[in-house]
Amino acid sequence: MFIEEGPQPSTAHRLLSTAAAPEQWWPSLADPRGRDVVKGRSHALVFGEPDPRLRGYVLSYTGIRNAGPDAPYAQRVPPECGVMLTVSLSGASPGRVNAAQGPAALPVVGVTGLHDSFYVVDRRATSGSTLLVALTPPGAYALFGVAMHALANTHVALSDLMGRRADRLAERLAGARTWHERFAVLDEVLVPGCTHGRTPDKSLVLAWQRIARTHGRLRIGQLVDEIGCSPRHLEKKFGEQTGLPPKTVARIWRFQRAAHLLLTAPEQSIAQVAHVCGYTDQAHLNRDFRILAGCTPTRLVGPRGPGQIRSMAATSSGLP
Repeated sequence: MFIEEGPQPSTAHRLLSTAAAPEQWWPSLADPRGRDVVKGRSHALVFGEPDPRLRGYVLSYTGIRNAGPDAPYAQRVPPECGVMLTVSLSGASPGRVNAAQGPAALPVVGVTGLHDSFYVVDRRATSGSTLLVALTPPGAYALFGVAMHALANTHVALSDLMGRRADRLAERLAGARTWHERFAVLDEVLVPGCTHGRTPDKSLVLAWQRIARTHGRLRIGQLVDEIGCSPRHLEKKFGEQTGLPPKTVARIWRFQRAAHLLLTAPEQSIAQVAHVCGYTDQAHLNRDFRILAGCTPTRLVGPRGPGQIRSMAATSSGLP
């Protein structure tokens, strides 16, 4: 299925930015609920539904259209619920990431593993359209055939994982005339790559699905009992095939659900959102936001309340 959101805009970043907010934040595009939030708010996004055979491997396809140079801004990226494959269709790096070891250019075609904290991307000198593929960690493990802890908290070039196949994929995507053709190319490459690739551990897949369906509210002890494996086995498989421990993965899902509710349910107080999402109290939610997003909930999503129009962008400082 191909879903296109309106006419082509002048710049893709208008989705969440404002004149007073040079730093922005996007709702999760790895989660269909996050995608639903931005539908109708931007003409910059183009959505594609992956081939049904990719269910369990690929979460979403998203095209970000850009007709000209970006205005200066920085993008705050809290931990995602998926492994992100990013293809810059212009052949230029999509930006520079400010990491603990210092700023570095993002790969033109790269993979971002699961993160346990936020990072910031400087988009000041980028232009052109971008294609995003959100993979489940089991899907990324099947496709790339590497231990996922090697990808955790980092960004790597796709060519480091797939060799010359990565270059051929990038050429085909850049040469396609429409987003529909690009999504078809992804299906053609990813269906055999995922379904005939390395087989994820069954207990890991079941655990990932249960955490996702409960949005991180399921206790790990209960999860172990349901699956019928030892805690040590589950911890080992999560490190190998997702890159992060199960408790951290659950924490990310809980955070993303809270962020989604803060955006879409302004009639609920932050304390109510905390309760619904399984936090001990509002202070617990606030601590997680400071760790995972680097700021408070209000700073991330804007003022709240019935009828409140929110920019869905961080403030100019982006600091707590």
